[in-house]
Amino acid sequence: RGDADLWLVNTCTVKNPSEQAMVNIMAKGRELGKPMVVAGCVPQGDRKSKSLEGVSLLGVSQIDRVVEAVEETLRGNEVKLLAKKSLPRLDLPKVRKNRHVEIIPLSTGCLGSCTYCKTKHARGELGSYDPDEIVARARAAAEDPEIREIWLSSEDTGAYGRDLGMRLPELLRRIIEVLPKSGKTRLRVGMSNPPFMLDSLEEIAECLNHPLVF
Repeated sequence: RGDADLWLVNTCTVKNPSEQAMVNIMAKGRELGKPMVVAGCVPQGDRKSKSLEGVSLLGVSQIDRVVEAVEETLRGNEVKLLAKKSLPRLDLPKVRKNRHVEIIPLSTGCLGSCTYCKTKHARGELGSYDPDEIVARARAAAEDPEIREIWLSSEDTGAYGRDLGMRLPELLRRIIEVLPKSGKTRLRVGMSNPPFMLDSLEEIAECLNHPLVF
């Protein structure tokens, strides 16, 4: 980290410890004189925070412009790319932190109206990815000899598809179909809030009881 030309700090705003970790990292970066790009929920939801002064900001739906943000910051410019737009592409290049795990985002935002929630302020209303794109990515991961687990992630997995006129079990059944019968690759379903699970509870339970799902 000390040898890096620039620090790219990806942030989460769900819990205070996450934001405090960001503040600590940025303080160290400033101490070392590092140019910084701060991305994710914190700049999107709290762009006027004093802790974000003097650094470049990258919003939650601007991930496809990260190279542009880094290059401009290295040139000495301070960029603010925070405009909301359509969902980022699912096929953007990435480096897996764990080479045996493929993480697939199902959606962004949620259907809740919790006034205390900064995540809702940052992420906005529910936006679900096309099921065909998700299944295609799951199939590619299942065919990868190194992948052992596929993780489905979202702010609220249970709400997936309601903006598309569908429900989560429909997607889960399609993904299960592309998993290898040998059990080489298994499916993990991420967190969900209860309200959006109840009307499909039996179907979801059936999917979760599948031997390839955990």
